Amino acid sequence: MFIWHENGDAIIHFDSFEIARDHLGTIIENQQIIGALRRACESQPEIGRFEPDAIESITENSQSVVSLKLISGVNLEADLLLVADGRNSSTRDLAGLKAMHGNYDQIAIIANVATEYPHQHTAWQRFLSTGPLAMLPLANGESSIVWSCDTALADELQAMDDDSFCSALGRAFEYKLGEVRNIGRRLGFPLGWHSCDQWLRDRILLIGDAAHGVHPLAGQGVNLGFSDVELLTRLIGGLDNPWHRVRLRRFERQRKSETAIATQLFSGLKWFYGTDSFGLNRVRNLGMHAIQANPWCRRMLIKQAIRNMA
Repeated sequence: MFIWHENGDAIIHFDSFEIARDHLGTIIENQQIIGALRRACESQPEIGRFEPDAIESITENSQSVVSLKLISGVNLEADLLLVADGRNSSTRDLAGLKAMHGNYDQIAIIANVATEYPHQHTAWQRFLSTGPLAMLPLANGESSIVWSCDTALADELQAMDDDSFCSALGRAFEYKLGEVRNIGRRLGFPLGWHSCDQWLRDRILLIGDAAHGVHPLAGQGVNLGFSDVELLTRLIGGLDNPWHRVRLRRFERQRKSETAIATQLFSGLKWFYGTDSFGLNRVRNLGMHAIQANPWCRRMLIKQAIRNMA
């Protein structure tokens, strides 16, 4: 991983060699993950899928189960309902669980690009005063970009044709991988954070982006969701009745605390790396120099990042 800022000469270079590993992590396209999950579900006969469909209403009856009515007319009952339908969760709204939202006034532009030079199996990230630009290595030799930038700049970039956008991208990236020669479909989505005071209500539990959302500058949004699943599996996996109030409350307390810290941390990093002032630029540059000069500090940061991704 190679990190630098437009205002300063410092760089931070993380290498898996420093902790005796082959790699620091893996970049996997979302469509590949979804495809693997679908195949895994299809191999489990006890898993039923209702698609396309949607939940029309949620009720809890006297038998202490949660009942769902789908738009198709199908009725379902379960001991526990896990709500995992994303940051704009309609199921969360039906359950009466409220989310608090904040707006970063930025838009993330994502696309796959082909560059003049190979990506060197390295994740590159340049911090700009208008927002961070990440170039993430893919197995096919291309890179996936996540360009988070202020809304006004994003509007200009999205209005460009592909050739103009590639030129702007190359300049913003200081041509670390040479010219950007080709780009796939561009998508943009507004950036903000959200969190919920209450994740668990009776037999309904929020997980993943339905419960929390952070700035993508550290690439940890999906990993926070994976951590939700990992802890929940340890607490209730294998139980005949997954509704175990004590264990579910423990899950809610632990994950609410960890995701709240992550939300504040990434919001702070967004401000710290996005603010353009002489004093802060100097402090930031000195701090990055200090990290790069200290192998022990780099190893600790690498190990903590790997724990967050595990």
